[in-house]
Parts: sequence; structure tokens; C-alpha cells
Amino acid sequence: MKPAAQPIEDADLHAYVDGQLAPERLAAVDAALLREPELAARVAALRELNAALRDALDPILAEPIPERLLAAAATPRARSSAGRRWLAPLFAAAATLLIGLGLGWTMRGMLLEEGGTPTTFARQAAFTHALYAADVRRPVEVWANEEKSLVTWLTRRLGHSVHAPDLNALGYALVGGRLVAGNEKPTALFMYENADKQRLSLQVRKDARHVGAPAGGTGDTAFRYAVENGVGVFYWVDDECGYALSGSVDRSQLLALARVVYGQLAALDAIEAAPARR
Repeated sequence: MKPAAQPIEDADLHAYVDGQLAPERLAAVDAALLREPELAARVAALRELNAALRDALDPILAEPIPERLLAAAATPRARSSAGRRWLAPLFAAAATLLIGLGLGWTMRGMLLEEGGTPTTFARQAAFTHALYAADVRRPVEVWANEEKSLVTWLTRRLGHSVHAPDLNALGYALVGGRLVAGNEKPTALFMYENADKQRLSLQVRKDARHVGAPAGGTGDTAFRYAVENGVGVFYWVDDECGYALSGSVDRSQLLALARVVYGQLAALDAIEAAPARR
């Protein structure tokens, strides 16, 4: 009996875009892209993101080498040896290599962390939302009819309790969820959809340091807002986690949704913590 074909997974698409896909998988992915427009759209989105990242990072390569690095290279021994004159261009070549290598991993994590700034978290959330919200066929790994299993799985993977808020009263039903590869920490993603097929995503990442929480603290719950390529993002820090609610809706509607999400999650956390206080 002929073995079942191996399904095309996210890792295959990332490797395909990066030119790192194993030869034995290349034909299968090429064939899948021809027969499944949704997969082809995701590959196109990944390539667009790759181009955007290059546009953002290329100017860095054109910057002059910092004086402190040149000074460190210009030791007395270096100055006395003509053979050491290649140190400066070597720094530039090394920087180019490191950035090039970093881009491959960046595509997995969707965006390079820039010192853990809140803006970076919002940008990453927007890119991730745009990528999966556009996927008509498989926007999630686990569907809403298995919500309990989904929440248990994501909680285990993040090492922190997570919940899928109920947004039905606001017109958004849970589609399902998935685990998203982050730069240093995995991220849980819950996808929602309304009657007009508009989608929202709630992303949860443990370790508040990467979304702007004060060092050594538990973070604050102030909502911050950003827009990236037409995707609005409200993001905040609570306890040990960063949260980002993303969607192509107006700011006031997204804020109302974010407040409901925050309120529900706070109530659920309080219920979970209650037995520990007894």
C-alpha cells in the first residue's frame, strides 16, 4: 500500500522561502503550491516579509563602523603591522555575515528583537496576524471544537497558564489556535472571526521583558497601540506575560475588544489563584 503523503507544514514553507528545504521535500512543496492557492498565498506573504526585513536592515550595512570598534582594532601592535590593515573591512564583512545569518532565523521568529522594545512586539504581532489571518484553509493548528485540548497544549508549551477569551458577545467566535515560533520564547496565538469573515488574533508570550516590562518587575497593564501595514495592535503586559490583540479594525473597536479580553483574563487568573490563597 502506498504510504500517505506527508502534509506540508509551516517549517516546510519557511525552509522553502529561505532556500533551505531538503531536496526530497522540494517537489512535494512545489506541487502543493500549484494545487493549493492558500499555501501559495502564505509563501508570497513570507517573501514579502523577507523583502521588508531586508529593506529595514540594509541601511544598517551602509552605516560606518563605530569608532569604538576601530579604536579597539587600532592597538599599537595592529598599527605596527601592515598585515593587520584588513581589520576594518573584516568588521564590515563579519557584520554582513551575521545579519545575513540572522535573517534566516528572523523569518522563523517573524521579526528581529530590537532590545525587547514594546514596538518590536507589536510589529511582530501584526506580521504574524497578517500571515495567518490570510490563510483561509488552515489559519490554526487546533480548531475551536477542541478548545480544551488547545488551551492545555499551549499552557504546557508556554509554561504558563493561558486562556481563550470568549468574544461571542462582541460578534467574534473562536476559530482555534496555534503555537508561533518566537525569537526566544514561543508565542500562543488564538484566532477569532466575525460574520463578515474579519479576523482578530490574540497572541500571548511569556517573559514580559520582551514586550517592554520594567526589568525585574511584573510589568504594567497600560494598553499601548501601534499600526503596522494596516493591522492595528493593542498590546500590554500583565504579570509574567505580554499580550497583543491584532486586527484590521478601527482603533476604538479594537480597544473595546482589548478591554474585554483583559477583563476576562484577569477574572480567570483570579479564579485560578484563589485556591492558592486559602
